[in-house]
Amino acid sequence: MSFSQEVGQFFDLSEAQSTRLESGLMALEKAFQQAESEVVNTPEFAHRFYQKFQQLLGDIGLDEQRVEALLDHLYAMESYRQLVISIISSYYTAGGERSKFEEIYQLILSDEQV
Repeated sequence: MSFSQEVGQFFDLSEAQSTRLESGLMALEKAFQQAESEVVNTPEFAHRFYQKFQQLLGDIGLDEQRVEALLDHLYAMESYRQLVISIISSYYTAGGERSKFEEIYQLILSDEQV
């Protein structure tokens, strides 16, 4: 199943929007992986990283109310699981409110304990 079919259709994205989202997510993952581990855990890096994620969503027209649903959907996909963990941990490291993404975060914690 293509990304457009698996994610794009679920969020009513056009083929072009789906392609931009998929490319943007891959670029975010690459940027996170290439960053040095001591840099990744700084609030400055986390803030910039999460901002890039927000900008990507804005560029394709996904509003803030759908972010949690998107991350939940992506977390269910094995190939995007680590990226979702990086996005949520960056959000929290940057000082984001703990109640946001709480359900996904709890799922991540329980999956890591298994």
